[in-house]
Amino acid sequence: MLMLDAPPSARADGLASARAALVKALDMASLWQACAALINAALPCHSCSLLFDIDGYQPLQGRHHLATAGDDGTRLVTSLEVAAPYLDANPRIRWYTFSQIASQDALAPERLKAQNPAPAWREFIHLAFWDGTRLEAVLSIRILTAHTELSDAELAFLAELYPLLDASLQRVRMLESDRLRHKAVEDLLYELPLAALLVDGNLAPSYMSREAKRICRRWSADTERDGCLPRAIEAPLRRWMEGAAGTAAAPGQRASFILAHPQRPAQTLRVEISSAPGNSFRHAQHLLVLAADGDTDDVTEAAAARALPLLKCLSPSERKVAGLVASGLRNDAIAERLCRSRKTIESQISSIFRKLNVSNRTQLARLLN
Repeated sequence: MLMLDAPPSARADGLASARAALVKALDMASLWQACAALINAALPCHSCSLLFDIDGYQPLQGRHHLATAGDDGTRLVTSLEVAAPYLDANPRIRWYTFSQIASQDALAPERLKAQNPAPAWREFIHLAFWDGTRLEAVLSIRILTAHTELSDAELAFLAELYPLLDASLQRVRMLESDRLRHKAVEDLLYELPLAALLVDGNLAPSYMSREAKRICRRWSADTERDGCLPRAIEAPLRRWMEGAAGTAAAPGQRASFILAHPQRPAQTLRVEISSAPGNSFRHAQHLLVLAADGDTDDVTEAAAARALPLLKCLSPSERKVAGLVASGLRNDAIAERLCRSRKTIESQISSIFRKLNVSNRTQLARLLN
């Protein structure tokens, strides 16, 4: 019978590299790979599982490792039903064994048998990780049948493993949450109906909307890489930022300027810049909104900044038509400008009116302008 009552003791072993891999893990896959390797090297392990995203006592996700690959007939348990009454009676307990559960719950062996009629192991150890009173994750370690008692060194290993895995789980959860937020921001910014991009202090873009990518492609030379600011935009923007340092540094302030294309002087671009907090103007995050002055293809950008929630429901093609309608062009002129049929333009305008809940061109122009 396994009882986890032995006090932890210092243990010098050859598991330093496995511990380091666990500490360095940046995602759940690498964390579990390092954790399973550590357990397999330190304990008489038959198999182990990391169960997480627990709803009640039902894990929604899990990672599993089977030490003996040829052991068919083993079904790895992915439920906490066997331990549920024990956890109810011992809230926020950090670790426990099946022997401890069975000593308090006479029905536990029957529940275990219902889950796995012929397990190739006799005992399990659970390390339970909590977020307040909510069970967040459980590390389940099944011990080989021949081992009925853990040594002091093995008990000390478990005592060392708990805080190490607890800290690693919290770190990976925070990193995953940050990645999800960044992905959500990236998806949102990409779909914005205006040419918006977020750059760092070195003017390297981290997020770009579809419209911003389109303008950057038009201002890029053939040798420039996609996803970077074109040199025709970056160079004058950098000079402007260096000259404006100290005047536009306060977070939330906005400034705008117009630059001309070096090879096509008649083609100009209006750049609006606002900065997020940072150590300095050059180290802050900057939001850029681009609008090509005098370019009818980009006529919707300025309107988009003012009517963003409304224009979000329009397709990119409809936004372009809506901008031209708001600028006063008639259907024939719009069709000629966009190289489309008059019938297509009329159909798109009807769709725009319906989506924006307006009934005529005057109302649309008033809404956008």
